[in-house]
Formats: sequence, C-alpha cells, structure tokens
Amino acid sequence: MSALAVMLKHRGFEVGGYDEFSGKGTEILNKDGIDVDYILNEEKILQADEICYSSAIKQDNPLFVFAKENGKKMSSRGKILGQIACGYEKVIAVAGSHGKTTTTAMIYQILMCAGKNPTLHLGGYKLDDGLNFHLGDEEFFVTEACEYHDNFLFLKPFISVVTNIEKEHLDYFKTFQNQLKSFEKFKDQSEFVIGNRNDLKAKNVRHDKFGRLRFGLYEKDKKIFDLNLNICEDVNTQNCIYAYQVAKKLGIDDCLIKLGLESYMGVSTRFEKVCCPFFDAVVCDYAHHPTEISKAIRSAKKIYKNREIITIFQPHTYSRTKLLLSDFVKIFQEVEEPLFFRTYSAREKPEDGLSALQLTEIVQKTNKNAKYFENFEDLKTFLLQKQKNKVMLLFVGAGDLPEILHKNNFIS
Repeated sequence: MSALAVMLKHRGFEVGGYDEFSGKGTEILNKDGIDVDYILNEEKILQADEICYSSAIKQDNPLFVFAKENGKKMSSRGKILGQIACGYEKVIAVAGSHGKTTTTAMIYQILMCAGKNPTLHLGGYKLDDGLNFHLGDEEFFVTEACEYHDNFLFLKPFISVVTNIEKEHLDYFKTFQNQLKSFEKFKDQSEFVIGNRNDLKAKNVRHDKFGRLRFGLYEKDKKIFDLNLNICEDVNTQNCIYAYQVAKKLGIDDCLIKLGLESYMGVSTRFEKVCCPFFDAVVCDYAHHPTEISKAIRSAKKIYKNREIITIFQPHTYSRTKLLLSDFVKIFQEVEEPLFFRTYSAREKPEDGLSALQLTEIVQKTNKNAKYFENFEDLKTFLLQKQKNKVMLLFVGAGDLPEILHKNNFIS
C-alpha cells in the first residue's frame, strides 16, 4: 500500500492515508510528504475522491463503512495496482506461495544492472536502500502478484512467474482447488509464464565462512556460471533460477544476469542477519507458512552449526493458525525449545481461528518445552537467561515482532 501511495503521488494525485500504527511503510510515506492518520478521520474521507483499501481491511471497518455510506468510489489495492501497471509496456509479475518478494527483487536488480531502469513495486524493503519501490521508466513494471482476494487477476502480465503453490489464504479461497483455479486464471492472462524447468539446476551448493550462498547454475550438464551471492538460504537457488529465466526471456546477457544476482543485497526479514547487543547470531525471517518456517529452521541448522538454535514464532492471523494447525504442530514438536509470541491479528479477530496461546498449548502435548509469551519484556527476560550459552536466535513470522525488537533496541 505504501509503494502504491508514493506512485500515485508522483502521478500528480493528492494522497493521504490511515493505519492502525506507525511502521516502516508509514515512515517512507512521511518522508515523501504523505500524511498518515492513526485515528479515525471522517473529514478526510469526505474530502477524498477515491478510497483505496487493502484486503486486510474488513468490510465492517468503521472508515470503510463510512466511506461506502457517503457514496465514495471504492477501489481495492489490487485494482489500483492493475490500473498503474497498465501504463507500462511490459509487466513482469511474480506470484506463488513462497519466494515472491525475493524473486521480484532479483529480477529488478538484474534489469537495473542491464541499464533498463524498471519501475518496482515490492512487498518488502530492499536492504540496499530500505525502499519497497523504485520509480523508473515506463518500459518495465516489476511487481509481486498477490493471490489474496484474487488481487493478481487485475494484472495482465507480459511475463508471469509462479514460484510454487501451497495451501494458503484459505480464509478467502475456502478450498485448495479454488486457489488452484485462480492461479490458472492468472497464468491464462499472461503472455509468457515462467515456472519450474527440470533442465536448469543449482549444483555444488555450499556456504562460505560468513554463511553466504555459493553454487553453480547449470543447463543440463553445461555450466552457465558460478554464483557468489550475498544471501544465505538454499531456497534462493530456485529464486535465482526463476529470475534467470525471466532475464533470458528479455534477452539479457548472461554476464549482466550474473552481475545482477551477485549485486543483490537481499530484502528485509528474508533470513536477514541483524545486529543484537546481547547475542552475536540473530536472524529475522518473514516465514509464516509451515513450509517456510521449516526451511528457515533447516537453513539455520546448516549455517549456524554447533549452536543451540532458539526459534521464536509469531503466528500471522488466527485463521491461518487453525487451517494449517497440523503442519504447525508437526514442525514445532521437533524443535528443541519452540517459543511463541502473541498472534499478529492483521485483519482478524480471535474467533476467526486459533491464537498463539492455543497453538502453544497444543504443541505442548507433544513438546513440553514449548513456551508462550504475551509481551516483549517477558520474552526478553527469558532470552537473556540464554546469554551464557552459544546460541542462535531465529525470529520467524510476518507480524510486528521485528518492529517491536527494533523499538526496544533488542536489534538494530
């Protein structure tokens, strides 16, 4: 939403907004001269010509209801994104359950290294400049394509990427079959579709002494090039392969693709190593789906050998916790000491599913070491008791815990 707001302002619109609390996105907006309110301001609703709302906003939200009752033009985030994208020659859209943000940012970085100056709309913040957008030329528009509420169906991509499809957002889709049908519609709207190719493989995958990823990219048995990345997780080998395919479709030389991938610095909270005054090994990861969490834990074990790994998970939405409960339990029953932080509710209410406390109680039936924390101070007190040990902290989840850690100077 924040990236869209900046894009709209630079197109000449007067833009304002509302959020429940201040975060990274609102900081970016304030720097761009876009005011964000944190209290319900009906007067600004009345002054607006059009209301753009996130799918995280419930239909019974007081401002949403007030805007509709006053006859305001209402447009979803996906619809506005689609309208903006129509102004570009070639839309490159990345969809899928996992890896969207990283793959999107990789494609953007390759295009930048190739001198293309694409416009970027990203669902995360690039570590090199801290932004989730780039206002470039009108040839290429590189964006994430989110399936929630079928938002990606507003896009008509020149090239689309589907990284993978797993059960997700079933609070909207209801069934996995419905989710698959939406992805098929998305692919049908694309001129070219990029997916898995069995002839492209990463070989000799390893990490240097700093944990950075190293591997060779091969087409069948022929090496294309070696890659020395600035990021860690093994799953990024596949993200590189998707980005490589897009770049080749656009006619970009291998040397520029390699340069783009090797100059990519990563995105915030995608297995991001952060500084902590209390521990020398702390990682924040956006993983909030069981598959993503499992991969993050495996990466931590591979990179931080001979350390005790403490996993702290903040569930994202009550419905996801309930719908994927068996998968969450399977993962955390095998974690030595899983810690759970209060649920990030986003658009939901407790009655929409299961809370972090309820998840903890269920996990405790098979793993007595599971612990729940309602507030940061209690979590911090517990973690500091582990200071004498050789430990690595892995914070996983798509909620506000990283921001809480920052605000309380636990990480920087």
